[in-house]
This record gives sequence, structure tokens and C-alpha cells, in this order.
Amino acid sequence: MPYCPGCWCWLTYCQRNEMATSDQPDGWIQEGEITKNELIGEAGQLDAYNIIKSFGQCFDSGIVLLATKKSSQKSGCSFLAVRKYNLEDCRKEICRFLKEIWLMKNLNHENLLACIDSFVIRHSLCIVTPLVDYGSALDLIQTHFINGFPEIVIAGILRDVLQALVYLHSKGYIHRSVKASHILISSKGQVLLTGLRDAYCLVEKGRWQTAVFDYPIDAEQNFCWLSPEVLQQNLRGYCEKSDIYSLGITACELANGIAPFVDLPSTQLLINKLNGPPPQIWDCTTVPTPEHRIILPNQPADSGVFDGVTACSNIDARLEAAYQRTFSRSFHRFTMLCVQLDPGLRPGSTQLLKHPFIQSIRKGSIANWLECLTCIPTIGKNAELESAAYSIPDDEEDQHFSEDSMTWDFYD
Repeated sequence: MPYCPGCWCWLTYCQRNEMATSDQPDGWIQEGEITKNELIGEAGQLDAYNIIKSFGQCFDSGIVLLATKKSSQKSGCSFLAVRKYNLEDCRKEICRFLKEIWLMKNLNHENLLACIDSFVIRHSLCIVTPLVDYGSALDLIQTHFINGFPEIVIAGILRDVLQALVYLHSKGYIHRSVKASHILISSKGQVLLTGLRDAYCLVEKGRWQTAVFDYPIDAEQNFCWLSPEVLQQNLRGYCEKSDIYSLGITACELANGIAPFVDLPSTQLLINKLNGPPPQIWDCTTVPTPEHRIILPNQPADSGVFDGVTACSNIDARLEAAYQRTFSRSFHRFTMLCVQLDPGLRPGSTQLLKHPFIQSIRKGSIANWLECLTCIPTIGKNAELESAAYSIPDDEEDQHFSEDSMTWDFYD
């Protein structure tokens, strides 16, 4: 079994709570032993931060806190995000959290979210990261772009996500969770990919695997975005090109405000992915005119574990909005290349960076697509009005922090 760099913390926590240890997950990094201080610091590090307020939720049992570092207050306010997880509520997820911390600290790329600090306080794990002040792409869709982003914004986002995937794939990792909620956007035009807790390492015992057979934990949360070969679980396995399929689904999500297959029950979703036509972007060239649309009656969900990502997708209204839009031919071709059923027909991440759709956004030219977001208030701008700082709340006070309507999404 591959070595788990978080074993020391997992065993300590289990012994303290009289819990039985579990097997380590596959896909861990075999980089040699890692000491305690390399992964999670001491609780005393909490004193180095001023917590301003809570502005969102993460995962199933965590909150996101806005903070500043005390040492930087005199020289200028630099906001940070503190993701705080209650370990009592997510005991089975501890190894995944530690895996994510290890990757965030050891992978170094401008389009990957980095971990500045991490520590345990009482029964809570705190992960400190830079504040990405527009939040996730999903946040922006839900609050300002309900029918999808302008094409120029999508090109800028996908270019940076592709750069992150090129780096991950070159290091031997499959992300396995590329979607809008794991894409963070800053007011400076920087796009960061997060959600590394689901990443899988292709290198095992010093050898680079050509195929992977591991099924992601909580895969039902990502059914819409996972590639057919991952869901099919056949003897061929899958490779890093499964991320390219997820990127294509994400492109549709960014363009139309909703992911393909989102309203399908699990069984029908799998059948459509394996036997149906590939998904495509909705616009006036792909959406039928109103008089030729087929209206399907509401169908009860099947017995599968997945019954749709959202209960309020409002497909009819979205189709009508999409019918009023037109996307470029290069964008349609880019998406169709990504969502090919056969992984061998999908280009690699390096090849996609050379696609005309991605090349339409010149390297370093951020202003042209960032202008579409300038009217949106950022998390940091709102926080400048906050004058009082307080410490991280006790566990019994956490419910007061989850009521804030602002969300910086880290959901799987």
C-alpha cells in the first residue's frame, strides 16, 4: 500500500478518540517519509491571524473564514481564507484532507491554489490559503451569470485551467474533479484550480501507470463531470485524458450556467454518456426553435444514488436564453474534441493549449476578459469595511458562521 504522508495525524487522532484506523487510500504519493511539521503545524500558529468574518461553506462540515495575518497589518492588509473543518463530523475524510494539504504545499504552479499554513485547533483542522476574491466560477454563475459567461471570459478561464492540468499531468496526477465549483477567480484575473483531494497519482512503486482502475470516493457528487471510462469501470481503466472530458463538461457549464446531464437520474445519465450523442454547448445553432422543442413530462427519479445536482435547474428557461446566444465555431469544436467518448480521440492538455479557441486569448492579456467582471463586488472589498476582528469560534458557535449568504465554494 502506498505511503500516506498523513498517517501520523490520522493515528494520533484515532487513538485520542478510541477509533479504529482505516486503510490508506490509493493514489498517495510515494515521495518518502514526511515529518509532522512538513504537513500540519502547531495550534499556536492560530495566534498569527486575525479572523474577520465567515463568508461561506466548504465540503459538508466546514466553513470559510476571512482573515488577515497580524504581521502584515502595518505594511498593508492582505486578506487570507481559512478553511475550518470539524474533524468530529468528517472522520472518514481526514486522510483526504491531509492528502490535499500535502499536494497544495508541494505542487507549485501559478494556476493551482497553494496552502500557506495548516494547523489543528481543538477538534478542527484549519487550512490557510490566499483569498481568491471573486470566489468560484460556480458562485459567479449563481449570482451574476445565471445563463453562462461571455465567451471571452470562458476562454480566459479555460486557458488557465488547462495550464494547471498540463502541470498536474506532467507530475503524474489526474485531477478527477474539474468543474466550475473548483475553479477560483481573482480580481487580478488569476484563475486557480482547487479540489485536489480527489487527485490520483499515476506513479506507483516508481513506475508510471498507463491506466488507472481506482474509483473516486463520493463519485456520485461528480457524475455529470466524470468521463464515461471512469464510470464504466472496465478492464481498460482510464488515464489523464479523463480530465479532458471533465474540462469539456465544465466548458458547457460555464457557457450555459448548467452542466449537461444535470437533471438525469444516475442510470439514465450513464446510458446517455455511453450510448448517446456527446454533449454540446447550447446556442441558436444547437437549440431547436420553440415550436420544435420536445417537452418531456417530469419523471420520478430512479433508485440510483444520484438524482441530479440541482432541483431548480429550470431547463426550459435556460434553453430559451441559450437560443438567444451565439458562440463561435472554434468554441464548439473545442468542446466537441474534449467530450469524445473514445479517450484516444481527445487531445492532451498540451495540445488543447494550442487550439484556436484558447489562442484567441493572448498570453498576458487579462484586461480584455476581466472587464466583464469589474462591476462585481469582491469579497475583500466588502471586508475592508469590517473593523473588528475576533478569534476562530469554538465548535459550538460554528452554526452562527454558516448563515452568511456569501459562498466561496469548495464542494466536491
